[in-house]
Amino acid sequence: MGGGSVMSWGATRTAQDMLTFDPEGLTWAQRDGDACVVCHKRWPRPRVRVGRLPDDAPVLACADCAEALVPAPMATVVAFPSR
Repeated sequence: MGGGSVMSWGATRTAQDMLTFDPEGLTWAQRDGDACVVCHKRWPRPRVRVGRLPDDAPVLACADCAEALVPAPMATVVAFPSR
């Protein structure tokens, strides 16, 4: 997987700044969106946009790999009731 910029995630878990992938480390199928950028799986076709190439072409991942790339939501901390 190529290097990228740091993503800042909004309240709806959408990327404010998408990862930028270096096309040098990707296969043609990954560059064209025909294979997952992480596991190279071609079927089912990857559908989750996880980043972009320097020319703004989308970089796609399968659902399992996309879930691993998305940071887990922060836990809600609730204080114990005081007595």
